[in-house]
Amino acid sequence: MLQEINYRSLGKRKILVAEDTSVNQFLVRRIIEGWGLEVDIANNGQEALSMVQEGEYDLVLMDIQMPIMDGIEATRHIRQLPQSIKATIPIVALTANFLKGDREKYRAAGMNDFLPKPFNESALFVVVSNNLQQQGVPIKPKVPILEERPATNDQLYDLSSLRGMSGGDEGFVNKLVQLYITLSSESLLLMKEELRLERYEEVSKLAHKMKAPAGTMRISSIKHIICSIVDLPLQDAPAKMPELVERLDTAMQKCLDKLRMEFPD
Repeated sequence: MLQEINYRSLGKRKILVAEDTSVNQFLVRRIIEGWGLEVDIANNGQEALSMVQEGEYDLVLMDIQMPIMDGIEATRHIRQLPQSIKATIPIVALTANFLKGDREKYRAAGMNDFLPKPFNESALFVVVSNNLQQQGVPIKPKVPILEERPATNDQLYDLSSLRGMSGGDEGFVNKLVQLYITLSSESLLLMKEELRLERYEEVSKLAHKMKAPAGTMRISSIKHIICSIVDLPLQDAPAKMPELVERLDTAMQKCLDKLRMEFPD
């Protein structure tokens, strides 16, 4: 029998979330504040480093791929801070692209743990709780974790997991959907412009930024195309990336049109 997690068991804690994507920022803040914890947001690794230097935090959730300074470099700088309490703060890597050998790379940089994106509330709670060294906190979720199902013509996305995390707050769901529509529309425009300029590495970075939000919305068909762009070797990009971006644009526009109908701004 699955045990219930006591999400209010962590006491008064302050968490720094280093994340550059608006959808992920909004989701993580909402979840953690729902546990009674305080949350600050850093938009990149440089901001995270400065905020750790100037503030007092109990844990850092650190995205890996961010502009200006990535999560690994920010972690290395934090570990070199002169104040022991800041240099040893627990740092958990958040990553949408976990590959073989990444765990060792994160450990070598000084990270304590990692959590793949997208994640559900119980998985986030377990990793935060474990790294805050809480005792006796059940680690099993209240309900079984649903496996992501392939999208169909009738079901372009599946918001059931998101609604579960919302606790019945449809305003929260609407806000996150609006953020997703904006993020995806802007990312597609930038992606097509970078493709026109043959800046394939930038196209891949933009696709990576779209990966976790697509997982949160459970848009499996789009996530598959995004992964194909992210994983495409740069030497193959001139021949294959234009077709992948076109497929992504077509599938994404269809999904966004339906989201706009279901969630009018």
